[in-house]
Amino acid sequence: MEMLNAVSTMLAADLWVNLINLFAKWVVNFGWAIILFTVVLKLVISPLDILQRVASNKQTRVMSVMQPQLNALQEKYGNNKEKLNQETNKLYKKYNTGLGGMCIIMLVTMVLNIVIVFTLYNTVRNYGNDILYDNYYQLDAVYKDAETSASSDLDADGVKNYAIEMTQEKYDELAKQNSWLWVKNVWKGDINTSQYVGFDDFANHFNLQGAERDAAKARYDVITAEVGGGSAANGNYVLIILAAVVSFVTQLISMLLLKPKGQKLPMMNKIMMAIIPITMIILASTSNVIYTLYVIVNSLVTALISTLISLIMNKINKKYEGNEDLLLKKKKVEVVEYSRNYKK
Repeated sequence: MEMLNAVSTMLAADLWVNLINLFAKWVVNFGWAIILFTVVLKLVISPLDILQRVASNKQTRVMSVMQPQLNALQEKYGNNKEKLNQETNKLYKKYNTGLGGMCIIMLVTMVLNIVIVFTLYNTVRNYGNDILYDNYYQLDAVYKDAETSASSDLDADGVKNYAIEMTQEKYDELAKQNSWLWVKNVWKGDINTSQYVGFDDFANHFNLQGAERDAAKARYDVITAEVGGGSAANGNYVLIILAAVVSFVTQLISMLLLKPKGQKLPMMNKIMMAIIPITMIILASTSNVIYTLYVIVNSLVTALISTLISLIMNKINKKYEGNEDLLLKKKKVEVVEYSRNYKK
């Protein structure tokens, strides 16, 4: 089982990395690439969400008509469970309904979403770390090569300035892919932290030891202080706040759309509206910008699709108001008469 999980995770990771890189080639920026990727991914899996909502809406309509009849059956056969089950099954068959189909769709949708969320989170985190290590390795290599290739006429400060200039050019090249709007490096968080990978992590990743490690540390101190704005913060918390606001607003919209008319929101829903934004703040604070953008865009697209589905479902429901016989596919049943017969 563990081997199967490892293989499936690896396959998912390769899939996400290839897709993200594909979109990055089109827009030449990872920030815009993840936004486009998220929209396309959500549209691809949205048919499952639509099927679930359609099945749930149909079940709600049918149950609203069946409930008086189920109550009548319970009143008449409450002391005879076998007979009650038989008549209840007949009623479900007559209305061609059941919970099985809806549960299957709901289960498939839930499992698929969980797999996407967790595999994408791990993929983006690991891939982001690899890019951070590789990018700094390139900067370090340019600085080191510049030191050795600098003109012999330059003094120590001249060599240092030349190496910084060459490294800055390489940094600017990498920044075109890694920066996004105000964020200097999308593989780090939108927080007050350096856009560079930590030196100890870098040295351990490449197994630097002894004098080689000391020399790399000296270059690291210069590069992080002089190149790419030095130790300036990578972001300014905008996406973290946005993630909390979007999660709150999208929850509110979803609950209002699904809430029956004339009823108040349950207390549990109100509690979740407070808990989820806090969870989003923690998640966005500990994730890189790429994953935070995925969460925000996914929430917005989900809310948009959910709103459109609800508007369509409301029109369909109006069609059935006052015309309950449309719920039957083959046989026309007088619902009121059916209920009266069982009460007799």
